[in-house]
Amino acid sequence: MHVTLGETMEPPPLIATAIESDLPEPTSYRGQHIIALDVDSDAWLTAYGIVYWLTPFTASESQEGSCAISLISPSELPLTCAIYAENGHLISQWDNFPDSSNPEAKSTGITLSELENPADPSDQNGPRVDVVTGTSLTFRLNYRDSVNVADVVVALQLGEPVSRALNKRRLCFRLSSRPIASTALVEQDRLRPEPKTPLIYLHAYEDPDTGAETIGTRLPPMALTHDRIAAAWETAMATGHFDPAMFPNVATGTANLDDAGRAGIMRAIAGLDTATVIQQLDSGARLTVNRDSNGDYSYRFLPAPRHCAPGLLLVEYYRLSTFPGRYGAGRTVKTFSLLPGEQTTIRISTYKRSSESLQQTSSILDATTSETESEFGRTVNSEQSNQDNASTSFEYRAEAEAQGQANWGWGSASAKVSGGVSGGSQSARQELSKNLTNAVTQNTARASSRRDVQVDTSLDVKLESGEEQAVDRTLSNINVSRTLNFVFRQMNQEFISLLHLVDVRVAFFNGHTESRDEVPLSELDRLLADSLQPDHIAPVREGILAELRTIVDHSGRPQPDFIKTVQLTGADGRPSTGYAQVDRDFTTSCTGPDGRERTVPGIIIAADRHVLRTDGITVDSYTGGGSALDDYSSGLQEQAVRAQQLENDRRQAETERLRLALQLVRKGDAAAVDLYQRVFPLPQVINQIDHAAVNTTSNGQAPPAPANDTQV
Repeated sequence: MHVTLGETMEPPPLIATAIESDLPEPTSYRGQHIIALDVDSDAWLTAYGIVYWLTPFTASESQEGSCAISLISPSELPLTCAIYAENGHLISQWDNFPDSSNPEAKSTGITLSELENPADPSDQNGPRVDVVTGTSLTFRLNYRDSVNVADVVVALQLGEPVSRALNKRRLCFRLSSRPIASTALVEQDRLRPEPKTPLIYLHAYEDPDTGAETIGTRLPPMALTHDRIAAAWETAMATGHFDPAMFPNVATGTANLDDAGRAGIMRAIAGLDTATVIQQLDSGARLTVNRDSNGDYSYRFLPAPRHCAPGLLLVEYYRLSTFPGRYGAGRTVKTFSLLPGEQTTIRISTYKRSSESLQQTSSILDATTSETESEFGRTVNSEQSNQDNASTSFEYRAEAEAQGQANWGWGSASAKVSGGVSGGSQSARQELSKNLTNAVTQNTARASSRRDVQVDTSLDVKLESGEEQAVDRTLSNINVSRTLNFVFRQMNQEFISLLHLVDVRVAFFNGHTESRDEVPLSELDRLLADSLQPDHIAPVREGILAELRTIVDHSGRPQPDFIKTVQLTGADGRPSTGYAQVDRDFTTSCTGPDGRERTVPGIIIAADRHVLRTDGITVDSYTGGGSALDDYSSGLQEQAVRAQQLENDRRQAETERLRLALQLVRKGDAAAVDLYQRVFPLPQVINQIDHAAVNTTSNGQAPPAPANDTQV
């Protein structure tokens, strides 16, 4: 596929034509963008999950030193519950403790404390002694007559004595059928032996006031006491192990994380103090540590997910490739003049004077430093219009060992895949294109504005402290009547940026990083079978593939060949089932304003051009228009020039005479040589002292003249 960039764009001013020789390799940044898929609510597989919550007693239920337990479940799956104290002893329960809010619930009670003096039961405010000691309780839940169903264990860690934390409170457990929360449940159910009854699992803690859910693998808000947070944080800072129930987004215990990765995490959070961590977790945020494509770690606090709703995602992988284009002179950085006969020394210093200035002027267009990429990533994330989506995207890729891909956000639009018109994801890609273009423009403008090249004369030079990269030059004006003017201009480099989609994967995600299940397109059938009802698999599969085959490039042309179908054959040689995958050999091309064609893998989603200042400099010079000499001085100059011209003419004639002599000698023409000697006789060389000695006699008289007149 071939497209042309800037067909209607005027060529940039002061940019030279493209260099025909081989140009440097393009810079390339990789990023991940997520688009939610809209699946019908009745398409999901269902499972029996348990949610629990804690509420205070009503006025009619107030009974000091006790806690009520409510078990709410379908009649065909009546819940049972065994309660164990911290020391492992089974706690007895008593009946006849009805739940006025849930009349259908099976309600029991447990005694947490009793009067120190039971002889006077009327004195309920008297001293009490704890019957249940410790700061935690363990609940083992199942349903009656279950077969090959493991107990659901709820370890309720309260962070304070049970007798105080649960006093006059009701703990409710509800078992109900709900959309599947994790594809791992299907695999778990598949591995259970036959016969078996329905699987149950711990879904979440549910806030009774807001309805927000905290999945079962994380500590509920009521367990996040200040003392417990402080103890967990101090342990983490001392050992490098982060409790996954309290810090689920700091995955230091994963198999893919090596010692260097753990050390990187510890360096990233070294500046965090205990008070800040307590304040953030107490406000509902959670600590997230991410690793960028350069291997550097950073942390942030983000709001905790509020619900455990299943979803399918398109996870798109992009590259931002930048190619150098035209090169030419840009802005004027210095002008100065030399008077006739004047000489001066100049110093040319660039923005690369120190490591600090070099870092400030780095751009993603011509540099691949970690500082540049981090700054670019922050700019991209700040461009997202929906910060809730930005938070969700960090939750999705919260694994600390994730590397090689920058987080480029979560699409604000979703694509309907359970029927309807395909192409709904295109608006999300357009938003990504806009965000990336704005981020590149900001990054380029920031770097270019700081790329100063200084040309200082010897009269105004100021030496800087620290390392400096500069060149000294001596200039002089040899003219005697006119000034010599210099114009220094900074060189500009044009860059062509191409955002191209190179891979697409599909994922299951319920809002919490623990549920993430991302697969390539070749495993799409397995993912759908583990998350959707059988009669919805085929429509959703076709909807996803149709969505991918309608991806359009930046010129608005669809590229259906980006996704290809691999057909398998059975043992009998006949076509069998097949699967879809991204065509790794698919490429698209783009012609830039310089006329050069650039080919990249995948689909070009956006193409743009940027101009960036460089440390190169070009100099133009010209003489002044006015003469500084009067008529007499001008005449002297003219005569001096005329004399020099005459001397040059004489030397030219002498050279031509010698060439003629050599030519005659080579030809051996005696007559011509004789004629040459007559025309060009040899000059007489007379030594005055020797002449005097030869041409006088002893008496001082001149000797007689020779017989002929020939003079030698």
